[in-house]
Amino acid sequence: MNDNEQLKRRFTDDERSRLVDYFSLLIEIDQQEKARYAKLKDSPQGYPMDGEGHQCGLCFKPIHGDTSGWFDKWGFKCSNCQDAVNRRKIPGSLCGDYSHEKSIPDTVLASKLNISVWTVRMKIKGGEISGRRIPGGPYIILRKDNPTLAKVLSSLA
Repeated sequence: MNDNEQLKRRFTDDERSRLVDYFSLLIEIDQQEKARYAKLKDSPQGYPMDGEGHQCGLCFKPIHGDTSGWFDKWGFKCSNCQDAVNRRKIPGSLCGDYSHEKSIPDTVLASKLNISVWTVRMKIKGGEISGRRIPGGPYIILRKDNPTLAKVLSSLA
């Protein structure tokens, strides 16, 4: 029996119903996202947005309660990260770098390496890693600021 024959089977009514619900949810999320970007035509500098249920595109912290954030051409950010972008401490283009190709917060790096955040911050304070501090938030480690990052990280792991 080849792979194609194994994949051919009929979906149950429950599976079809769940698939329809899933795609309906995806369509709803896509429409909301398109509406957010369409609103930028009226407010090109961005606008405040209710943060409930969102995650900051820079520091990746979840937003809860009455906390609001900011939405602009780079996406959603918490108020701390938006302030850092406004003060030009962090480039806004890093927002939404979910694959961490350009940057990574120290908290995420520590989690991925299974080490303490304080260990990473000691390397930053010692000058082995260059990090940009978000006031009231984590350090953002940019790849372009750290050409020897892989060597430093290999000594940590």
